[in-house]
Amino acid sequence: MILAANLVIGFMPGFNIAWQAHIGGAVVGALVALILLKTRDQKRQRMQVLLLSLLVIALVAVTVFVVPALFMARFV
Repeated sequence: MILAANLVIGFMPGFNIAWQAHIGGAVVGALVALILLKTRDQKRQRMQVLLLSLLVIALVAVTVFVVPALFMARFV
């Protein structure tokens, strides 16, 4: 319900909320939930830490390299 409300608010004019951020947050949240769900066992704790670390590294890489390139492309 909260996800649907956030998506609706993101598309409403006048709120100046980026709908892309809501979609990105939902996707990343789903990935984190999937990783936690699939690596619940104590034996898989190392895998859980590894996968979550890789996700963080991927998000940092996208933030550092992709986002600035897209932002600069808008002004060229």
